[in-house]
Amino acid sequence: MTIIIAILIIVLSYLFGGFSTARIIAKSVRSLNVYKVGTGLADTENIYTNISKPMGVLVGTIDLTKAYVYLMIVEFVLRKLGARFGFVDLEVLYSYNMMLAYGWALLVGHCLPITHKFQGGRGIFTYLGIITYFSLSTTALTAVVAAILVWKFHQVRFAQYTIVILPLILFQIFYSFSPAFAVRFPAHFNLILAGTCVFMGMLNIIVSKRLGEF
Repeated sequence: MTIIIAILIIVLSYLFGGFSTARIIAKSVRSLNVYKVGTGLADTENIYTNISKPMGVLVGTIDLTKAYVYLMIVEFVLRKLGARFGFVDLEVLYSYNMMLAYGWALLVGHCLPITHKFQGGRGIFTYLGIITYFSLSTTALTAVVAAILVWKFHQVRFAQYTIVILPLILFQIFYSFSPAFAVRFPAHFNLILAGTCVFMGMLNIIVSKRLGEF
């Protein structure tokens, strides 16, 4: 039963990840087909660079928030089901490792959504929303650095790289020097998080190849 529920949540996470904020907002606010604008990607960078900076900030904020809230809801529902029906084995389904697996499914759904012919975005803010679920402080510091890179130095692409890599570095620092922080996570969780960073890079390579950037 546990395996079946896990598979269902992973599938649901993938489908939810394919819910394109960029596409809906571009269509609703500007009556634009985001796939025919700029890079043709349904993501924050395309909206921010080629349509409207405020709209891009809005899209990024929603993508981050929806990933974070989704994972919170999944954990809440699983905890409630376990408490209500006494399913002790459901605890494994909201362990940090499994929640990270649902996050991976969200990323795949965002970058390669079957509902939009696998034409998604880079998933930068979806990724940041997943990190927020595990460590709000890590996300806050990353967001400040990324904002400075964009608004002060106009380095949008470098800010994206920063969003992907910096949370891993900060997490390792907090994990190493803050016992209160480290005790919240299972052993070697930082290595698993590093795997997420690599996975994120792989998804972006796929997206970049489609754009002819490689």
